Amino acid sequence: MKLILFAAAVLLVSCASTPSTAPQAPVAKAAPAPAVKAVSYEVALPTSVKTFYPNGDPSGSQILQYSASGLLSRQETYNANGVLVEVRTGKAKGDGWRVTVVNAQSGEVVSLEDLALGTKGEVLTQTFLSPKEIPQAINEFAYDSLGQKTVWLAKSGSGGLQARTVYTYDKNGNNTKTEVFDGAAKLTNVFQSTYDAKNRLVKRDGYNESGVLVEQTTSTWKDDRKVKDETTLPFLRSFEYSYDEKSAPTGIVASVRGKIVEKQVLTYQWFTKTKLVNP
Repeated sequence: MKLILFAAAVLLVSCASTPSTAPQAPVAKAAPAPAVKAVSYEVALPTSVKTFYPNGDPSGSQILQYSASGLLSRQETYNANGVLVEVRTGKAKGDGWRVTVVNAQSGEVVSLEDLALGTKGEVLTQTFLSPKEIPQAINEFAYDSLGQKTVWLAKSGSGGLQARTVYTYDKNGNNTKTEVFDGAAKLTNVFQSTYDAKNRLVKRDGYNESGVLVEQTTSTWKDDRKVKDETTLPFLRSFEYSYDEKSAPTGIVASVRGKIVEKQVLTYQWFTKTKLVNP
Protein backbone atom coordinates (compact mmCIF):
# COMPACT_ATOMS: atom_id res chain seq x y z
CA MET A 1 0.00 0.00 0.00
CA LYS A 2 1.47 3.32 -1.03
CA LEU A 3 0.87 6.38 1.07
CA ILE A 4 0.82 9.56 -1.00
CA LEU A 5 1.25 12.85 0.79
CA PHE A 6 -0.11 15.97 -0.89
CA ALA A 7 1.60 19.25 0.09
CA ALA A 8 -0.62 22.35 0.04
CA ALA A 9 0.94 25.26 -1.83
CA VAL A 10 0.12 28.76 -0.52
CA LEU A 11 0.20 31.61 -3.04
CA LEU A 12 0.73 35.10 -1.56
CA VAL A 13 -0.58 37.94 -3.78
CA SER A 14 0.00 41.66 -3.07
CA CYS A 15 -2.89 43.97 -3.90
CA ALA A 16 -0.91 47.19 -3.35
CA SER A 17 1.65 48.76 -5.63
CA THR A 18 4.05 49.31 -2.76
CA PRO A 19 5.23 46.83 -0.13
CA SER A 20 3.21 46.78 3.09
CA THR A 21 4.99 47.74 6.28
CA ALA A 22 2.34 46.22 8.59
CA PRO A 23 3.72 43.64 10.98
CA GLN A 24 3.17 40.08 9.89
CA ALA A 25 1.49 37.53 12.16
CA PRO A 26 3.78 34.71 13.18
CA VAL A 27 3.30 31.48 11.28
CA ALA A 28 2.00 28.74 13.56
CA LYS A 29 4.13 25.62 13.60
CA ALA A 30 2.48 22.25 13.40
CA ALA A 31 2.73 20.24 16.57
CA PRO A 32 5.09 17.29 16.20
CA ALA A 33 3.43 13.92 15.75
CA PRO A 34 3.40 11.90 18.98
CA ALA A 35 6.12 9.30 19.00
CA VAL A 36 5.26 5.64 19.19
CA LYS A 37 6.28 3.79 22.33
CA ALA A 38 7.53 0.30 23.01
CA VAL A 39 5.56 -1.95 25.36
CA SER A 40 6.32 -5.42 26.66
CA TYR A 41 3.84 -8.26 26.39
CA GLU A 42 3.81 -12.01 26.95
CA VAL A 43 3.40 -14.67 24.28
CA ALA A 44 2.34 -18.23 25.16
CA LEU A 45 3.76 -20.99 22.94
CA PRO A 46 2.50 -24.55 23.53
CA THR A 47 5.01 -27.08 24.85
CA SER A 48 2.52 -29.95 25.09
CA VAL A 49 -0.70 -30.57 23.16
CA LYS A 50 -2.71 -33.68 24.02
CA THR A 51 -5.73 -34.48 21.86
CA PHE A 52 -8.64 -36.73 22.82
CA TYR A 53 -11.68 -38.27 21.16
CA PRO A 54 -15.12 -37.29 22.51
CA ASN A 55 -15.16 -40.39 24.76
CA GLY A 56 -11.87 -39.34 26.38
CA ASP A 57 -9.54 -41.77 24.60
CA PRO A 58 -6.26 -40.20 23.41
CA SER A 59 -6.04 -39.48 19.68
CA GLY A 60 -2.51 -38.06 19.56
CA SER A 61 -0.11 -35.60 21.13
CA GLN A 62 2.74 -33.22 20.45
CA ILE A 63 5.74 -32.10 22.50
CA LEU A 64 7.36 -28.82 21.43
CA GLN A 65 10.51 -26.85 22.27
CA TYR A 66 11.65 -23.38 21.21
CA SER A 67 14.73 -21.26 20.80
CA ALA A 68 15.40 -18.28 23.07
CA SER A 69 13.60 -16.05 20.55
CA GLY A 70 10.54 -18.32 20.32
CA LEU A 71 11.30 -20.19 17.09
CA LEU A 72 10.43 -23.88 16.92
CA SER A 73 13.51 -25.98 17.71
CA ARG A 74 11.89 -29.41 18.12
CA GLN A 75 8.43 -30.91 17.74
CA GLU A 76 7.59 -34.55 18.34
CA THR A 77 4.24 -35.90 17.12
CA TYR A 78 2.76 -39.11 18.54
CA ASN A 79 -0.24 -41.13 17.37
CA ALA A 80 -3.10 -42.41 19.52
CA ASN A 81 -0.98 -45.36 20.71
CA GLY A 82 1.86 -43.12 21.86
CA VAL A 83 4.13 -44.05 18.95
CA LEU A 84 6.42 -41.32 17.64
CA VAL A 85 5.47 -40.69 14.00
CA GLU A 86 7.12 -37.37 13.09
CA VAL A 87 9.94 -35.12 14.30
CA ARG A 88 10.54 -31.49 13.35
CA THR A 89 13.84 -29.88 14.25
CA GLY A 90 14.72 -26.23 13.81
CA LYS A 91 18.10 -24.54 13.71
CA ALA A 92 19.71 -21.38 12.42
CA LYS A 93 20.49 -21.17 8.73
CA GLY A 94 22.42 -18.01 7.92
CA ASP A 95 20.30 -15.11 9.18
CA GLY A 96 17.18 -17.28 9.05
CA TRP A 97 15.79 -20.51 10.45
CA ARG A 98 15.30 -23.98 8.91
CA VAL A 99 12.85 -26.63 10.11
CA THR A 100 13.46 -30.20 8.94
CA VAL A 101 10.55 -32.65 9.01
CA VAL A 102 11.47 -36.32 9.42
CA ASN A 103 9.30 -39.46 9.32
CA ALA A 104 10.16 -41.02 12.68
CA GLN A 105 9.41 -44.55 11.44
CA SER A 106 11.58 -44.52 8.33
CA GLY A 107 14.04 -41.80 9.34
CA GLU A 108 13.56 -40.11 5.97
CA VAL A 109 13.28 -36.36 5.49
CA VAL A 110 9.71 -35.53 4.46
CA SER A 111 10.02 -31.78 3.86
CA LEU A 112 11.89 -28.59 4.77
CA GLU A 113 10.74 -25.14 5.83
CA ASP A 114 12.94 -22.04 5.61
CA LEU A 115 12.20 -18.77 7.38
CA ALA A 116 13.86 -15.52 6.35
CA LEU A 117 13.82 -13.14 9.30
CA GLY A 118 13.93 -9.36 9.57
CA THR A 119 16.01 -7.29 11.96
CA LYS A 120 13.28 -7.46 14.62
CA GLY A 121 12.79 -11.20 14.28
CA GLU A 122 9.72 -10.87 12.05
CA VAL A 123 9.16 -13.51 9.38
CA LEU A 124 9.73 -12.00 5.92
CA THR A 125 9.39 -15.19 3.88
CA GLN A 126 8.34 -18.75 4.63
CA THR A 127 9.41 -21.29 2.02
CA PHE A 128 8.25 -24.91 1.98
CA LEU A 129 10.65 -27.24 0.18
CA SER A 130 10.82 -30.88 -0.89
CA PRO A 131 13.52 -33.15 0.62
CA LYS A 132 15.66 -32.23 -2.40
CA GLU A 133 15.22 -28.53 -1.52
CA ILE A 134 12.90 -27.74 -4.42
CA PRO A 135 10.47 -24.95 -3.40
CA GLN A 136 6.85 -26.12 -3.21
CA ALA A 137 5.15 -23.00 -1.83
CA ILE A 138 6.24 -19.56 -0.60
CA ASN A 139 4.64 -17.08 1.78
CA GLU A 140 5.86 -13.47 1.83
CA PHE A 141 4.93 -10.91 4.49
CA ALA A 142 5.10 -7.11 4.80
CA TYR A 143 4.76 -4.97 7.93
CA ASP A 144 4.05 -1.37 8.85
CA SER A 145 6.16 0.90 11.06
CA LEU A 146 4.60 -0.62 14.19
CA GLY A 147 5.53 -4.14 13.14
CA GLN A 148 1.94 -5.09 12.30
CA LYS A 149 1.53 -7.50 9.40
CA THR A 150 -0.10 -5.64 6.50
CA VAL A 151 0.28 -7.99 3.51
CA TRP A 152 0.58 -11.74 3.01
CA LEU A 153 1.46 -13.03 -0.47
CA ALA A 154 0.91 -16.73 -1.13
CA LYS A 155 3.00 -17.97 -4.05
CA SER A 156 3.70 -21.23 -5.80
CA GLY A 157 7.12 -22.84 -5.61
CA SER A 158 8.07 -21.13 -8.86
CA GLY A 159 7.04 -17.73 -7.49
CA GLY A 160 3.68 -17.32 -9.20
CA LEU A 161 1.19 -15.30 -7.14
CA GLN A 162 -1.75 -17.39 -5.94
CA ALA A 163 -3.36 -15.12 -3.35
CA ARG A 164 -2.86 -11.79 -1.61
CA THR A 165 -4.21 -10.92 1.83
CA VAL A 166 -4.31 -7.32 3.11
CA TYR A 167 -4.76 -6.44 6.79
CA THR A 168 -6.17 -3.17 8.17
CA TYR A 169 -5.84 -1.98 11.79
CA ASP A 170 -7.46 0.63 13.99
CA LYS A 171 -5.54 3.09 16.19
CA ASN A 172 -5.43 0.51 19.00
CA GLY A 173 -3.72 -2.08 16.82
CA ASN A 174 -6.81 -4.24 16.33
CA ASN A 175 -7.12 -6.04 13.00
CA THR A 176 -10.50 -4.68 11.85
CA LYS A 177 -10.51 -5.81 8.21
CA THR A 178 -8.88 -8.62 6.25
CA GLU A 179 -9.22 -8.66 2.45
CA VAL A 180 -8.32 -11.73 0.38
CA PHE A 181 -7.56 -11.48 -3.35
CA ASP A 182 -6.77 -14.25 -5.81
CA GLY A 183 -3.74 -14.33 -8.08
CA ALA A 184 -5.50 -12.13 -10.62
CA ALA A 185 -6.16 -9.42 -7.99
CA LYS A 186 -9.87 -10.26 -7.78
CA LEU A 187 -11.40 -9.78 -4.33
CA THR A 188 -12.67 -13.15 -3.07
CA ASN A 189 -13.36 -12.63 0.65
CA VAL A 190 -13.57 -9.82 3.20
CA PHE A 191 -13.49 -10.40 6.96
CA GLN A 192 -14.56 -7.60 9.29
CA SER A 193 -13.87 -7.78 13.02
CA THR A 194 -15.57 -5.88 15.85
CA TYR A 195 -13.96 -5.14 19.23
CA ASP A 196 -15.39 -3.96 22.54
CA ALA A 197 -14.16 -1.08 24.72
CA LYS A 198 -11.45 -3.36 26.16
CA ASN A 199 -10.11 -4.17 22.68
CA ARG A 200 -11.49 -7.72 22.87
CA LEU A 201 -12.60 -9.38 19.65
CA VAL A 202 -16.36 -10.00 19.94
CA LYS A 203 -17.49 -10.62 16.36
CA ARG A 204 -16.04 -11.60 13.00
CA ASP A 205 -18.08 -11.51 9.78
CA GLY A 206 -16.94 -12.97 6.49
CA TYR A 207 -18.29 -11.91 3.07
CA ASN A 208 -17.75 -13.39 -0.38
CA GLU A 209 -16.89 -11.45 -3.54
CA SER A 210 -20.55 -10.45 -3.96
CA GLY A 211 -20.80 -9.01 -0.46
CA VAL A 212 -22.95 -11.87 0.83
CA LEU A 213 -22.43 -12.85 4.47
CA VAL A 214 -20.99 -16.39 4.41
CA GLU A 215 -19.30 -16.70 7.80
CA GLN A 216 -20.13 -15.32 11.22
CA THR A 217 -18.36 -15.97 14.52
CA THR A 218 -19.00 -14.42 17.93
CA SER A 219 -16.68 -14.57 20.93
CA THR A 220 -17.75 -14.63 24.58
CA TRP A 221 -15.49 -13.25 27.33
CA LYS A 222 -15.42 -13.59 31.10
CA ASP A 223 -12.93 -11.82 33.38
CA ASP A 224 -10.88 -10.77 30.32
CA ARG A 225 -10.58 -14.35 29.13
CA LYS A 226 -12.21 -15.68 26.00
CA VAL A 227 -14.37 -18.62 27.02
CA LYS A 228 -16.12 -19.43 23.73
CA ASP A 229 -16.01 -18.94 19.97
CA GLU A 230 -19.25 -19.84 18.23
CA THR A 231 -19.73 -19.89 14.46
CA THR A 232 -23.27 -19.86 13.08
CA LEU A 233 -22.39 -19.59 9.38
CA PRO A 234 -21.74 -21.63 7.26
CA PHE A 235 -22.76 -24.16 9.95
CA LEU A 236 -22.83 -24.38 13.74
CA ARG A 237 -19.48 -25.09 15.36
CA SER A 238 -17.85 -23.87 18.55
CA PHE A 239 -14.70 -23.88 20.66
CA GLU A 240 -14.92 -23.61 24.45
CA TYR A 241 -11.85 -22.63 26.47
CA SER A 242 -10.77 -23.26 30.07
CA TYR A 243 -7.80 -21.79 31.95
CA ASP A 244 -5.49 -22.05 34.93
CA GLU A 245 -4.06 -18.89 36.53
CA LYS A 246 -2.53 -17.70 33.23
CA SER A 247 -4.32 -16.14 30.26
CA ALA A 248 -3.75 -18.87 27.65
CA PRO A 249 -6.33 -21.69 27.40
CA THR A 250 -5.24 -24.99 28.92
CA GLY A 251 -8.33 -26.82 27.72
CA ILE A 252 -10.21 -26.62 24.40
CA VAL A 253 -13.43 -28.45 23.53
CA ALA A 254 -14.45 -28.41 19.84
CA SER A 255 -18.06 -29.10 18.84
CA VAL A 256 -19.88 -29.35 15.50
CA ARG A 257 -23.64 -28.94 15.41
CA GLY A 258 -23.76 -29.31 19.17
CA LYS A 259 -21.75 -32.56 19.37
CA ILE A 260 -18.22 -32.71 20.81
CA VAL A 261 -15.71 -33.83 18.19
CA GLU A 262 -12.38 -33.23 19.94
CA LYS A 263 -10.78 -32.16 23.20
CA GLN A 264 -7.32 -30.73 23.82
CA VAL A 265 -5.18 -30.18 26.91
CA LEU A 266 -2.27 -27.74 26.57
CA THR A 267 0.73 -26.46 28.53
CA TYR A 268 2.88 -23.48 27.55
CA GLN A 269 6.21 -21.71 27.68
CA TRP A 270 5.92 -17.95 28.06
CA PHE A 271 8.09 -15.44 26.22
CA THR A 272 8.36 -11.71 26.89
CA LYS A 273 8.41 -9.63 23.70
CA THR A 274 8.26 -5.96 22.77
CA LYS A 275 6.04 -4.20 20.27
CA LEU A 276 5.48 -0.62 19.14
CA VAL A 277 2.14 1.04 19.80
CA ASN A 278 0.59 4.46 19.24
CA PRO A 279 0.49 6.53 22.46
